Amino acid sequence: MSDIRALSLMTEVCFFMRVKVRIYCKRCGEKFVLRGRRETDRIETGFKRCLCDNVDEFIIEEEAL
Repeated sequence: MSDIRALSLMTEVCFFMRVKVRIYCKRCGEKFVLRGRRETDRIETGFKRCLCDNVDEFIIEEEAL
């Protein structure tokens, strides 16, 4: 593979950063620790809702891996 093509592939892959995310539910106190990808303006973990069906009352902390 040519050097230019390899460099192009590396820059395409490096648009996100791995992060560790701690999510605390304000309603029931449940804690979740997940790994996710930080993209330009959001973090994608796949987390949808707490066990108590809470979908928006959370404390979210992130830490770079």
